[in-house]
Amino acid sequence: MSAGDLLDRCVASLQEAAFDPARWTGAAALLNETSGAKGHAIGVGGGGWPHSKILFVRVTFGARRREALEKEYFQNHWSKDDRVTRFVRLPPGRVVPTADLYTDEEKATSFTYNELLRRYDSQHGLNVRIDSPEGLNVMWVLADSVTPPDWDSAQIETVERLVPHVRQFARVRQVVDDAGALGSSLAELLDNVRFGVIQLDARARIVAANDRARNVLRQDEGLVDKGLALGAHARTEDRKLRELLDRALPPPGVQGVSGSMTVGRSHGRTRLAVHVTPLARHEWDFSHRGAAALVLVVDPESPSRIDAGIVAEALGLTPAESRLAVMLATGHSLRDIAERSGRSYGTVRWHLQRILHKQDVSRQADLVRRILSLDGFPVSPP
Repeated sequence: MSAGDLLDRCVASLQEAAFDPARWTGAAALLNETSGAKGHAIGVGGGGWPHSKILFVRVTFGARRREALEKEYFQNHWSKDDRVTRFVRLPPGRVVPTADLYTDEEKATSFTYNELLRRYDSQHGLNVRIDSPEGLNVMWVLADSVTPPDWDSAQIETVERLVPHVRQFARVRQVVDDAGALGSSLAELLDNVRFGVIQLDARARIVAANDRARNVLRQDEGLVDKGLALGAHARTEDRKLRELLDRALPPPGVQGVSGSMTVGRSHGRTRLAVHVTPLARHEWDFSHRGAAALVLVVDPESPSRIDAGIVAEALGLTPAESRLAVMLATGHSLRDIAERSGRSYGTVRWHLQRILHKQDVSRQADLVRRILSLDGFPVSPP
């Protein structure tokens, strides 16, 4: 397989893994193979450097995730890793050899450099700090090259080409995770109420959209439906959107690439985030009504994901009751909840009445208002 074909496979795998956590290990293995690294670690945080809240961490060597190593690192080494403070000062997007993080004097005394990194086959690795407009911070650390001791120029160039795709993986994955939609099918994504979902065919025509996306299109809030074709209201944004769609939906035989942009809205409201992702051909050729790409439309003003653990603790609900309450608060109907949980409509309605009784309220709207008031509380520990 040529280097170009391997890169295309890696990009496609990252795009799929952003929606389906079960595909991450395969994508991570391809990252290692494509870059020529023995392994890598990727961490995604939110809240700004250097005090990011950790949202996602994975360590993969070869084709195997190293969960024990992840646990060991955070329990025993995270607080002593002197790379962290150096890492946050790196220029975003630049590939930096680990040795360049230390002076010659520091290399002689650093526990991290002399013991920790040597133990993890990472003393001669690479480091990339990746930022995104949404405030996500990505740490991508590659272990030593499979052809030690040094990385050649072709490997460095490949890593540089992978950086925007790793950034896009983190951006889309966090959007889907915030909506509680990781692992959802295409049909289930259309049912999600936390973001707009638009399915496009191979000619960039709209074949399906959920209610939230239709409201955006109907109200002309930045995006417009141009007779089944998706467009943006402003001319410059429409041109940029067209470029994104062209990259996501290239001619046959060319790997589609995901991308993101923002579009403006009226009355000074926060700009909408738009993420375009191609679908693998095996996912849409014979089903899903010809869907070839997904467009996710995210309103930064909408409430963030509500943590069921916080709801249970704050309102004195059981875990099952808190999950039902959160689904109600995020726009799901009782029939939708019954279908998703495999319960009868009557059983779900009975549980709702128990929750209302516990909260001493009589209306579902009052319950939803109480749950939404908890949005923004610290997320409960896993």
